[in-house]
Amino acid sequence: MNYKKKITGQNKLILILLAIFVVIVGIFIIIAVSAGKKDDWKQSSSTASSDSSDNSLFIAEPGSSKSTTEPSDKDKNVSKNYPSFSENAKQLTNANIYSDYAVLLDVETNQILAYRGAELRMNPASMTKLMTLLVAVENISDYNATYTITYDMISPLIEQEAARAGFEDQETVTITDLLYGMILPSGADATVALVEYVAKTEENFVNLMNDKAAELGMTHTHFCNATGLYDEKHYSTAVDLAMLMKEVMKNDICRKILGTVEYKTTSTQQHPGGILLQSTAFSRMYGSEVKGITIIGAKTGFHDQARQCLASYAKAVDGKEYVLITGHAPTDMDTIWDAFAIYGTITGTYAMPTDLDTRVTTEASDVYVIVTDENGVLVTDENGDIVTELASSSDETTTETVSEAEQE
Repeated sequence: MNYKKKITGQNKLILILLAIFVVIVGIFIIIAVSAGKKDDWKQSSSTASSDSSDNSLFIAEPGSSKSTTEPSDKDKNVSKNYPSFSENAKQLTNANIYSDYAVLLDVETNQILAYRGAELRMNPASMTKLMTLLVAVENISDYNATYTITYDMISPLIEQEAARAGFEDQETVTITDLLYGMILPSGADATVALVEYVAKTEENFVNLMNDKAAELGMTHTHFCNATGLYDEKHYSTAVDLAMLMKEVMKNDICRKILGTVEYKTTSTQQHPGGILLQSTAFSRMYGSEVKGITIIGAKTGFHDQARQCLASYAKAVDGKEYVLITGHAPTDMDTIWDAFAIYGTITGTYAMPTDLDTRVTTEASDVYVIVTDENGVLVTDENGDIVTELASSSDETTTETVSEAEQE
């Protein structure tokens, strides 16, 4: 009897010890499981956080300007090349200038100093040939090479009444002569020949032009042809054209051609004495009319839709250089007057008009010429106004149209 009780007591003790052991093991298991879950949660939380961060590179918050990818080379060029407006940029009006579009660019700072309709779409007319010139020069290796003009090239240009340098059917012309023929008299015949020489077809050449525009960051420009003839899908802005002129003048060959007043082509069978080519820009000005600054390169443009245009490049006495684009002006001299007035804002040596919007015009008008002295300097009266006289009483060739009201 006592033995059984003893056995029973021992069993109870064993059971208690087993229970304690089970409890202890259970506690360790619970702790281990909990720790494992905690590590899993940390890893899961860390992964989620990392995923969220990665997603933020691809999903921009509403209104956020964060780029989803690294800027492309094109985007970098746009941000680098596109001009900014100076804090003191002068906004021009129709009381100041004749041109509806204008941009004065400081080449060194890449800042716009004066403007009107700077970023509005405009037709560049023959200012287009600035891009044609740049693309051609960048793709020509032999400037003494020749190309033969054909009737098929000239005939459409005659029908379109496009300006021509004067090359004839079957005339073999040097590439150098074609470049000058394209720019100085704005010859479409020379332009077409260069296009075919460089790229075989105008379509191929225009692709090169648009590729170059994209490379320069000209984001508001599209070319349809190399000559600048009217096409509603052929457009640019004054800012984009200022960027183009700035780039063109970096090239020594382009700079020389755009700064040439006149040039005689090489003798050919059709033109034994060559052709005397004269700059349409410098035939209207000397370039030194504004004291303290000289226009050293220029290209005109015109057709009915674009009206009168001028791209010019000037250098001041302190060495600083500037680009000026003016477009959609009534007469060929209006862009010149605008250039003088706008460059005058830099030097303070040429008056900016303030009352052009009050000018009265009529259907009847006479052709007047600008009077210059023996040194070619403009003659002004006691009020500082430029003196003009009827063309019939002068041998000068620089003209402007004056209304009856102005004559009085």
